[in-house]
Amino acid sequence: KKHEDLLSDKIHQWGMAIDLNACIGCNACIVACQAENNIPIVGKEQVAMGREMHWIRMDRYYATPVYERDDHGHIEKEEGKKKAVPSWVKDNPELVPQPVACVQCENAPCETVCPVNATVHTEEGLNAMAYNRCIGTRYCANNCPYKARRFNYFDYNKRNPLIAHNLYKGPLGEKKVGEAPHLQRNPNVSVRMRGVMEKCTYCVQRLESAKIKQKQIGRAMALQAGTPSTAIEIGPEDLRVKTDSVRTACQEACPTEAISFGNLLDRKSKVWRAKYTDHLRDDGTYDPKPRNYDVLNYIGTVPRTSYLARVKNPNPDMPDAKYRGLATIH
Repeated sequence: KKHEDLLSDKIHQWGMAIDLNACIGCNACIVACQAENNIPIVGKEQVAMGREMHWIRMDRYYATPVYERDDHGHIEKEEGKKKAVPSWVKDNPELVPQPVACVQCENAPCETVCPVNATVHTEEGLNAMAYNRCIGTRYCANNCPYKARRFNYFDYNKRNPLIAHNLYKGPLGEKKVGEAPHLQRNPNVSVRMRGVMEKCTYCVQRLESAKIKQKQIGRAMALQAGTPSTAIEIGPEDLRVKTDSVRTACQEACPTEAISFGNLLDRKSKVWRAKYTDHLRDDGTYDPKPRNYDVLNYIGTVPRTSYLARVKNPNPDMPDAKYRGLATIH
């Protein structure tokens, strides 16, 4: 079978591409995601325990200049002498930031281990969460190779985590109800409780709102054409979201427009043009662009979020120009 024959939804298949050439590691995407999706703050105590809740993390990779080595892998000095133990050059290391969230795997390891089907795959290719099913086994987090899931160890949204030891007091702790953080929540996003796993959803609330809007437009056009309201039929094709009309919170906040998001079945979309060339394969898919790659591709998770590799073209007359952009092999 060809690729399109295996799709449950032939109208929408969502995906994302992140251009590492453009990303500057400013963390604006993290803040925007936290505000859009009602992600709680946990306080300094919990952060120290590794219990931060933000759905996006900013990985930073450092590289130092790589000098010529002999046959044994040792650095050769300019005068030709070989060093028994290579030392790393720590001056002016290069930095490559990489934002990582749930990559919406098509073969998601988290889905297969959940005993209550709290994490499921939608017809549009999203790895979705049913919060009211989750019983907090955390099997999904242990099985996620990208470590992109977050667990609510406490009722962060109900208790004030900024007060020392307040989270450990349970029902006796000071509540946040009625305060400004409570009033800042997005009414279109569920507020999670203690014992529930959560992660990036590709801002599914925005996707659903866009489809509802298309349905309303189709219905209004049918009424204008004189079709009786009882005879109006809205099919899947009528729900097709316009090209690049939906933007995720992280995409909107990115100052360098490093994030592309959209429908992978729409060849006019920005994300499709970022990921693929126009060369059609025999299986109905298109060849990826040379810079496009999947993180941990060898484990076969088939993620929907891919990255565009960082490319540098330094002036050859610059010192150490031939080593710029190259990470060490160690």
